[in-house]
Amino acid sequence: MLTKDSAGNSISLPWSHTDTTVTSANIPADSYYGFTDGIHTVAFKGNGFTGSFAIEATLATTPTDNDWFRIPLSGSNAQSFTTFTGTTAYTFTGNYVYIKALVFNASAGSVESILLNH
Repeated sequence: MLTKDSAGNSISLPWSHTDTTVTSANIPADSYYGFTDGIHTVAFKGNGFTGSFAIEATLATTPTDNDWFRIPLSGSNAQSFTTFTGTTAYTFTGNYVYIKALVFNASAGSVESILLNH
């Protein structure tokens, strides 16, 4: 999921840029493919990562910046980590057209991968 940024530039993983924000490209979600169950699972893998991670979604087929909204993960609009090593998964439901990942406030470690299943 985190292979290109919002400008279309390739992102090399593991990603370990500190004091930087990266937003993935728009990833087609359930509704884009005509699926109706709306079930999505995102797995976040970090290696000593300190920073925050969030998922945004849109119902628009040609989204603008104002069409995106945060998807709560475990009841929070963003997940914060301190020297996190491992993989954690979040499942959410919605008939979204696109979703994207955001990594921000990074200060240590790296993001090894962000994977999506729907």
